[in-house]
Amino acid sequence: MGYRFEKLSQLSDQRNRLRKKGNYSKRTQPITVRAWHHSLTKKHSAGSTAAGFANYHVGSLGWPGIGYTFVIEPQNIVNTPNGKRARIVYCHDIDRRTYHVGNSNSFALGICVAGDYRTEQLDQPTLASIADLHSALVADKIGSSDKSHHEFPGYAWKQCCTFDYKKAFKAQSPSDQTNTKPPATVPSTYTIQEGDTFWSIAHKNSATGVTVEGLIKANPGVDPTKLKVGQVINFNTKASKSNNEHKQSQSGASKAKPSGDPYVRNIQQFVNSYGFSIAVDGIAGPQTMRGLVRVLQTELNKQFGRGLVVDGIFGPRTRAALVNVRAGARGNLTRVLQALLYIKGYDVGPFDGIFGGKTETAVRSFQRANRLTVDGIVGPQTWAALLS
Repeated sequence: MGYRFEKLSQLSDQRNRLRKKGNYSKRTQPITVRAWHHSLTKKHSAGSTAAGFANYHVGSLGWPGIGYTFVIEPQNIVNTPNGKRARIVYCHDIDRRTYHVGNSNSFALGICVAGDYRTEQLDQPTLASIADLHSALVADKIGSSDKSHHEFPGYAWKQCCTFDYKKAFKAQSPSDQTNTKPPATVPSTYTIQEGDTFWSIAHKNSATGVTVEGLIKANPGVDPTKLKVGQVINFNTKASKSNNEHKQSQSGASKAKPSGDPYVRNIQQFVNSYGFSIAVDGIAGPQTMRGLVRVLQTELNKQFGRGLVVDGIFGPRTRAALVNVRAGARGNLTRVLQALLYIKGYDVGPFDGIFGGKTETAVRSFQRANRLTVDGIVGPQTWAALLS
């Protein structure tokens, strides 16, 4: 007998199409809890899909496959008989013990809603798909209760998920859907659970101020590639003051920049000096990032005759046109680099277009945190990571 969720019009079965390297083992316990996550990636960014998460989980975390059984993708809208719905990707058989909530993996079913709901809002098609999937799983008797990631043992400090999943089950309109941020006090130590790596603990967006760089510095002598379940590690609590606030570490990583940041205003004024028009508000949002891509495209055309369309979209043609930037470089390409590093949370020193010592240290720290070749040279892979 088939499952009800398999009959949802917005369901896309990608169990045999997503990237993997091996297989997850079978569950040792029946599913009792449906575990809700958000991805901490912007919902309309290029990698904010099941395929993007699979690439990250396999390529960066070393997992056998994507960590969720279902992913809801707000950027992919499906027209159904019941109206517009966000696509639901079916990633693994129900009986697979995927990595997503540590030692609770055996009895918890992982569901991820793509998006960073610390700052974004759930839209109506996404809310409807959450409600549809939840209703189908209840009818299928897959799980008997629901929890957010931060409600599982050991994860109270995680900012996941920050939306009110109970309201979402009722398909509330976006105006009624308010974010509810979980507790974000970082403990002094953490006990490694199933599937944990430094990179999954910190996540790509360094939620709650926990960074890969900070974890490495707080645990000298610990090999991040050989963590064991039950092993106790130190959190970089001295670098974690409160939610999204932490002091600058010696490696070059710095705190997430607050609204009205004068450095960001300088970046925005720099973008507007090219004849573009973005708000100079000191808030590094999507408009600022797109403006920096347009400046990058303009400079690649001007200096290297690339013939790019200056549209602010980091697509295949722009990626193919990138050039290496290294220590000693001067000019506006270096300014773009410094801006991107600063927005990602790294101390690059003055916004002066000079690839000096602080900028190189920031580049190396960024490369190390993103598991890139640590050479201090900003080539296509480093550019792509900065622009993701």
